Amino acid sequence: MPVSQNHTMSRSQFHFYRTFVPALHGLKDPVVLSFDDASFAKARAADPAEIPHHFIHSGNFFSPPYSKKPELRTKERVLSLQEKLMNDRTDGLMTLNVPVGSDFKVPYWKHAKADRLRALETSLEAALWAGEHAQRPELLYAGFEVGTFHDALHIFARAFNADFMQLSAGFGVFSRIAKFRSEDRIKQFEVLAGYNQLLGEFGGARFHASGGSSLNVLELLAFANVTSADGSTAVIAGLAYGSVLTASGRLVKADKITEWTCDCEFCSRKDMADTVRNLKRSSEARVRHNVHITRLSEARINDALANNTIAELTEERLAEYGRKDLWRCYALVRKKRTRS
Repeated sequence: MPVSQNHTMSRSQFHFYRTFVPALHGLKDPVVLSFDDASFAKARAADPAEIPHHFIHSGNFFSPPYSKKPELRTKERVLSLQEKLMNDRTDGLMTLNVPVGSDFKVPYWKHAKADRLRALETSLEAALWAGEHAQRPELLYAGFEVGTFHDALHIFARAFNADFMQLSAGFGVFSRIAKFRSEDRIKQFEVLAGYNQLLGEFGGARFHASGGSSLNVLELLAFANVTSADGSTAVIAGLAYGSVLTASGRLVKADKITEWTCDCEFCSRKDMADTVRNLKRSSEARVRHNVHITRLSEARINDALANNTIAELTEERLAEYGRKDLWRCYALVRKKRTRS
């Protein structure tokens, strides 16, 4: 059965979902959930108004328990648990994305081509199955773990020809090994360049970039016709690293701050000296600030999309970041980009 188009999100806007953390009072921005996140539904059962819009993943195959017991992550179990979490604020469901192998220290593009294609075809089979069995097939995004331009052309064309107009690719595992991080980013945008090359033939598609969506690539993602993305930088930086995001997309250790100027919604509420003290001592304060900075970036991107100036904004932001690898990503997508 063909999977119909999802109309719950604006097709003309870029949507960002932060990695989910326990509810922060008053912070109801969109989040990403795992298919097995039962605590999310339980915590909000008493107050549905507290439930933010969300995108439900098919789980991190590289994390316990699924790396040790992959039999717990089947297409049937994923869809069943996703549908228990699903409500009127669910924006999308990612179908089962199958990894190339169990050694996640080996970059995808270094695996044998036959193994890569076998995993992609298995993922497509899972998406087709979900399309036949889902209660709301219009929410489905066919999920893949794809790491090369030619693999992307192959599997995305197969998905489009099977009437899937909503695709998703996982990039979070790409950057787990530091020595590959720069090349990881290039490969991510090679995949998106493959997607863009197909858009001339298959218009009207949606694409969700899962993971690997730090603040300094959001404009690039929107420029590459990605319609939604998720990332953990805002949360992990504040909780684990004690860091805050600046408006230019850089991370600064909170305990190193001596002077601070920020007009985000969180920082502008109090005296700046009080704000700095909060950022230094409170992980929650850092997460709130980082989330607001990310939302400012998202708003700026959507303004540029509305005014057809996303290329100009992307170039402006890349100049601020000053990263050669990000300029290479821009060149890849610009060459293959087929629609405005």
